[in-house]
Amino acid sequence: MGKSVTARLLVVDRDATQLAALDALLKGWGYATILANEAESGLAQVAARRPDCVIACSPTVNPEFCHTVRNQASTRLIPVIYLAPPQAEAAERLAALQSGASCALSQPLDEREFGAHLRGLLATRRVTSDLEDAENVVFALATAIEQKDSYTEGHGERVSIYAGKLAQKLGLPDEVRAAVETGGLLHDVGKIGCPDAILNKPGPLTRDEFEIIKRHPVQGWDICRHLSSLGDPVLNCIRNHHERLDGSGYPDGHAEDSIPTAVRLVTISDVFDALATARAYKPAFPTEHCFKILREESKRGWWDAELVEAFVEMMKENALDQPANRASLGGALLNSRRHAL
Repeated sequence: MGKSVTARLLVVDRDATQLAALDALLKGWGYATILANEAESGLAQVAARRPDCVIACSPTVNPEFCHTVRNQASTRLIPVIYLAPPQAEAAERLAALQSGASCALSQPLDEREFGAHLRGLLATRRVTSDLEDAENVVFALATAIEQKDSYTEGHGERVSIYAGKLAQKLGLPDEVRAAVETGGLLHDVGKIGCPDAILNKPGPLTRDEFEIIKRHPVQGWDICRHLSSLGDPVLNCIRNHHERLDGSGYPDGHAEDSIPTAVRLVTISDVFDALATARAYKPAFPTEHCFKILREESKRGWWDAELVEAFVEMMKENALDQPANRASLGGALLNSRRHAL
């Protein structure tokens, strides 16, 4: 391996002798190392130092360590090499892989095999670092959307929080909750292409102006669709958050089963926040009036009635039926999510 490699590697192992041996090996290959002798301090170093790869040695760490690293928004793209002890069962290595380890090797190490895996993972990491940069641009665009219109400041953040809490209330899987939180933040990113005069117009839009506004879901989807890390559930939330169960929505006219649950959660959250906040063309409606409109529109066939009732319950359970509590939600979530990437 060439000495020009400057990747930073975190090694986690409480065995001082083995830790020193790995440190010497990796430095000999030209890498910079960060050392931790406990799983807890290792996780702290992952969060603080954002290494290019983690080398996690069992039994200091277990498969749950891999799961924690790979399921945090800020560290999910960092590869983890799991080093199992000499007598480890194949089941342990399999569990590590299922928990998110990029590869699982047995000790004592075959240095050539270890080095080959490491080089491959670091090459992939360089690509994903570029991806993180691209995602930061998208979240910066979402911030810009919030700043284009003072009436909608914090809207994406609130939609993200409402949809995430609703997913949690419904007991939906973590990946669905994560999708609606990210989709909620980004659902209006396509409005970056809408003229300010239309976004901030006081009063009804003309038919032509409304057609321009209606382009934003597809424009947002087009901005984000090349970011494979967002995934289809997030992209669906961005593209289809204005669809209705009766097929009368836009842009695709999807209906019933073709509208995923994640999209339905973001849509209900979006509609509520639009009703409950002042806009250039309308005042903020009282909370109970917003709930009434959601229920009426669900009877009309637009929204999922069961999800609307669950949404109302969730808002009351979290005291988010109180406008003052909702107002305190905005301000930091979008920036913290963007910087976590």
